[in-house]
Amino acid sequence: MVYVTPHHHYPTTVSLRIDRRLELLRLANEYGFIIFEDDYDFDFHYNHRPLSPLERADENGMVIYCGSFSKSFSPAFRMGYLAASENVIEHLANVRVLLDRQGDHILDCAMAELLNDGTIQLYLRKTLSIYEEKRNHFCDPLHDKLGNAVNFSVPDGGMTVWTEFDKSINLETLSQKAYSKGLYIYQMARCINILIIMKTVLG
Repeated sequence: MVYVTPHHHYPTTVSLRIDRRLELLRLANEYGFIIFEDDYDFDFHYNHRPLSPLERADENGMVIYCGSFSKSFSPAFRMGYLAASENVIEHLANVRVLLDRQGDHILDCAMAELLNDGTIQLYLRKTLSIYEEKRNHFCDPLHDKLGNAVNFSVPDGGMTVWTEFDKSINLETLSQKAYSKGLYIYQMARCINILIIMKTVLG
């Protein structure tokens, strides 16, 4: 199985190019591996329409496509959705019953009603402009106040800003100073290590 976030890869915000997406699908068909497509921020595009999921070009059931409502509503709202071939859905439904036999039918029915009457779609259109405003509110002072210390591009979607610090800055020291003022810089070393591994594997 290969896990991909096709729109705005976390944390780099890079989108998987269409030629690489189709090549990945071709390789899945040739070698028989599953592509798990986690399209967690499909709804958050500020400058252009979102890319079509790999699942739409999948003719052989090699893609499992999933998304979530936790980004658009709240991290505490633990509900998502999944599209896959019938046998995969049947198997995962059986696994789900083993993990949580009763579920939350009230929440399920409430969400179904919000989807069917169009409330969710209206809500997402409203939140899109709010998140774009928040992105700008973050990026503008980042450029104005720290332009000499950081390098970044304003992302065209998603909820992440990938920032590279000047090499003269000790990131460990910076992290400690930021923490003393209530700002947590999240697992920098781990992100760097992951990116090094990705670059080595993917070239």
